[in-house]
Amino acid sequence: MNVMISGGGRLGFGLPGFCAQSLRITRKHERISRRGFAMRTTIAAGITSGILLASGIQLLAHHSGAAEFDVNNHIELSGVVTKIEWTNPHAHFYIDVKDASGKVANWNLELASPNVLVRNGWSRHSLKEGDQVNVTGLRAKDNSNVGHANTITFPDGRQLSFGSGPGN
Repeated sequence: MNVMISGGGRLGFGLPGFCAQSLRITRKHERISRRGFAMRTTIAAGITSGILLASGIQLLAHHSGAAEFDVNNHIELSGVVTKIEWTNPHAHFYIDVKDASGKVANWNLELASPNVLVRNGWSRHSLKEGDQVNVTGLRAKDNSNVGHANTITFPDGRQLSFGSGPGN
């Protein structure tokens, strides 16, 4: 396929050396150009799909506190902190609680994310293993020894809370 240019072999820019023959376009170059476009489009679509899939998994992974904890089943526990997990998406701490007969049960209590805790004045050292605490919160819907802690009170009266989650 040839391109015809009028004006004595010069482009309208007045630059010498640009004649009609130097503007020859072949089908081979068109195919290469189209393949490059198709490849870039395919790669871009693949990357976009991967990002959307990964972000969708994160959105589905988060749960509602109301789905896991019973807002009508409040708990008040007293015990000794045995373990602290400062992890995303929620921090957890565990306490040993004695019932009326003296039997010890270990409770897993969920908190907000570490980021929310820090913004509310907490640090990794706000709660330590061995601390005696009273906890108010909500029990899990399955009645297991799992709960959502709303307020943690120490024997000296200090309180830790974060004001988010179910029951607040």
